[in-house]
Amino acid sequence: MTNIMNEHPSNLIVQIQEIHCDSKIGKSRHFIAADRKAKYHKRLGISIILISVFVGSTIISQFEDKEIQKLIMSILGFLAACLAAMQTFFNYSKDIENHRKTGNLYLEIARDCDNLISKFKDGFITKNECQIEFEKILKNYKIANKEEEICPNSDKDYKKAYKRNKENKERVRKLKNDSLYKNELQTEENSASVN
Repeated sequence: MTNIMNEHPSNLIVQIQEIHCDSKIGKSRHFIAADRKAKYHKRLGISIILISVFVGSTIISQFEDKEIQKLIMSILGFLAACLAAMQTFFNYSKDIENHRKTGNLYLEIARDCDNLISKFKDGFITKNECQIEFEKILKNYKIANKEEEICPNSDKDYKKAYKRNKENKERVRKLKNDSLYKNELQTEENSASVN
């Protein structure tokens, strides 16, 4: 069996590496989004708690003017209610759960790609068996992409995730371009030999 990690890996291996890299970016993108939304959730929750504690404490009763006490309690109560409504509306808990679930799907796909490349490289499976396994991975990749629709990412999340995986993505692009160039040369050689 040929060494697939040479300068010109087969198109199949390049495709697997591309899905692997895209899955790592997807995983990072969703875990970044989950972390960001967890921060928002905590900030809102802590703000609500602090305002509620302040309203329930005796600090406000230190004001001698009862009208000021009522005004401060009304404003703080309204603010706490608005923050609680925002927390409910944005439903960060559900978003965090969805992002982590989708991130884990992408992580599983990346691991499957690593495992498949290793099995092929070590000669445990043939190229045809590798193709069949890769088609299963592609089905899971499509499922992950579909799951992603319920928890979209911001551009900022994507840029951070891409930055974390930039070196791998560029390496795969180079392999893909080299592989495509190699295929074009072979096609030209085949056409010349036919004529």
